[in-house]
Amino acid sequence: MGMSDTQIKVMVVEDSAYMRYVISEFLDSDPEIKVVEKARDGVDALEKLALGLPDVMTLDIQMPRMDGLKLLEEMRGRYRVPTIMVSSLTFEGAEDTIRALELGAVDFVPKPSGVLAMTIDQLREEIIAKVKAASQIKPLALAPPAESVQDAEPGRKQEPGAGPRRAAPVAERIAQRKAAARQALQEKAIPLKKVVAVGSSTGGPRALTEIIPLLPADIPACVVVVQHMPPKFTASLAERLDAISEIQVKEAANGDKIRPGIVYIAPGDYHILAGKNDVLYLSQDPPQHGVRPSVNVFMQSVASVYGERGVGVVLTGMGTDGRSGALAIKEHGGYMLAEHENSCVVYGMPRAAIEAGAVDRVAMLQRMADEILTAIYS
Repeated sequence: MGMSDTQIKVMVVEDSAYMRYVISEFLDSDPEIKVVEKARDGVDALEKLALGLPDVMTLDIQMPRMDGLKLLEEMRGRYRVPTIMVSSLTFEGAEDTIRALELGAVDFVPKPSGVLAMTIDQLREEIIAKVKAASQIKPLALAPPAESVQDAEPGRKQEPGAGPRRAAPVAERIAQRKAAARQALQEKAIPLKKVVAVGSSTGGPRALTEIIPLLPADIPACVVVVQHMPPKFTASLAERLDAISEIQVKEAANGDKIRPGIVYIAPGDYHILAGKNDVLYLSQDPPQHGVRPSVNVFMQSVASVYGERGVGVVLTGMGTDGRSGALAIKEHGGYMLAEHENSCVVYGMPRAAIEAGAVDRVAMLQRMADEILTAIYS
């Protein structure tokens, strides 16, 4: 069949000929999508991008000559093509994927492999759904985030001959302020004024890098983030946010205490709930609306345990998770924030909460940290 104007044009960037074939077959099986270009590595991809931009790109991370992360860096400020990473579900794959999401990739799909729990059909559906969602993204939402996050990169290997980086002082300063704040938390016996439930999905990891590092380490609140992601990815996300933030960030474990001055990331594949006596519980109850962790499950538990001390935040993401959670927080006297459509990568979850009439205030991502602090201290 010929190319129609309404079809989503995709470039597949992948060094394995077999994977290029598999991903292209998946995408071409949907009449709304057409793979128009394939590239074997970043160098090849840049040459092809210079000739014309696809609507969406799928991008492998590990490739010879120029890998996926380097290509994203090269594209920054030049080409705004919504990009979906194809990631192996390993710790290394997770770390690189978190970095890719910070560099502006909008989402990721697992690399097709024999060990996946997903069937080929599920995987095909996921890749197709994410390519379609990516094709709807407004170029504004792909603008590079503030550079401050990029400066603070403890743990990134320094390139030989790259000269001194600015990262060291930033990392040291963050470490010093972390230590001082933790000392202060112990000495001041800061009360737990609020419990903040943050829900996010597509575009969430990058949004979080523009919120969490702006929270002071000694806030009288506990923040729990429910980001839709597989297990190893949530651990990498927590580690990465901890490295660039004064406030302590860790992946939640069953029985962790809800206490001020800490941000917990819900672990992939577990629901997280607030229980009595300021304790967090993990559960493997069935997924809700296809997701585990579920924003709704956590927000509902915060509403019932903390009532008017609950603060909810719904950030960018596909779907409607967080809508019934937001309603519960409102019903119990809590306060709800949602991200403004103009800064969302995907305006799905915030829209659902806003249209349900469950949101007190809508804010652009750049203002969200301030709005959260206002809600905590009010």
